Amino acid sequence: MVEIDSQYLRHIEAQQEKLSEGGFKLSDIPGYVPGVFPEPETWHNIDYLDVYSRVWGREIRGNGIGKLREVALTKITSNEYNPIFEEDPAFFHKWEEPYDTLDVKLMQEQSAMYQDVLEANGVIVHRIEFPDPPVGAFGPMMYMWAARELLVLNGGSVIPKLGFSALSFGRPEYLAWWAMTHLGIPPILTITGKGVCEAGPCFFLAEDVFVAALSVAFNQEGLDQLLPVVKRSTGLDEVHNLVIKTATRDYFDPGSGASAHPDMIIGPLDTDKVLLYPGGIDFETLSWLVRHGYKIAEIERDEQVLYAPANVTLLEPGHVIMHAGAEKAIAAVRKLGVEVEVLPYGEFLKAGGGVHCSTMEIRKDPGPALGDPPAVKP
Repeated sequence: MVEIDSQYLRHIEAQQEKLSEGGFKLSDIPGYVPGVFPEPETWHNIDYLDVYSRVWGREIRGNGIGKLREVALTKITSNEYNPIFEEDPAFFHKWEEPYDTLDVKLMQEQSAMYQDVLEANGVIVHRIEFPDPPVGAFGPMMYMWAARELLVLNGGSVIPKLGFSALSFGRPEYLAWWAMTHLGIPPILTITGKGVCEAGPCFFLAEDVFVAALSVAFNQEGLDQLLPVVKRSTGLDEVHNLVIKTATRDYFDPGSGASAHPDMIIGPLDTDKVLLYPGGIDFETLSWLVRHGYKIAEIERDEQVLYAPANVTLLEPGHVIMHAGAEKAIAAVRKLGVEVEVLPYGEFLKAGGGVHCSTMEIRKDPGPALGDPPAVKP
């Protein structure tokens, strides 16, 4: 079984040491008045976000588009190629580049290059290790590389309920276990009932703009469970939810370039800039972006089906990592003044996703809200 190197356990030991040294005082407790029993109103008016870091020993801040500080990627192993693919290839996802040509060694090299780019930009990178072999509810698991399957919000994680890919059931739960035991990131929501919500591919365009979808990966019951928790995690009075109504019943349609996951068709660039594939975006979403003054870099179909250019990692407003090969999309982004780090990542695209899908974003700086000045000046 996987060994635990736990920041959380180290926090507990530090708290025990603080106790032994007399480091705790009643006067440090919010609302403390000597000789008076605590008033319930004190604790009824304290937000979870104000106390969780004292419990878990760390800040957990996945919201917004502020500077990226800490992530987790998975350790890439030979298990990325599912051993029962040959039993029925039609059962598995379709991509422009065939899955059965997957080169795991090249995946490992590309993942190592990705980590180098992240660390060169000051991002702390953890590596998640699955049991060998990884087995889920219905057999050998797939897509272990997809650490983003676990959405981390301010204060904790969201365990999704998947809408397809039976061989993925059990992977998000393992990611949640790993995040909690190793880093002290507690689950704050599990999608239950008949809700379907693959929350990981959701993301923010600002502190108060959240992007989700209605698709094979989401139903209304799932969104009804997720969106109120997202709003509470922001601590804001108003949050704009962009719910993209996708144009395919598949995870990804190589014919049209449409996808069930929002991070495959739109990506954040800056407070007022986005990269998107028009063929995957509904009229209502596009109109909202136009009304709010977003500058749009568009992806052409030939690059969409080969490189999924919208699946970016935002290092900070005005600075992103994009997939090598998407030359026209990269040029369109740079034309908006956004800095682009180009990364070879083609083997992950064969496996079904890109850099954003690979990245559990754990901690960011507070970032801009809708309407705040962009990092890249016009």
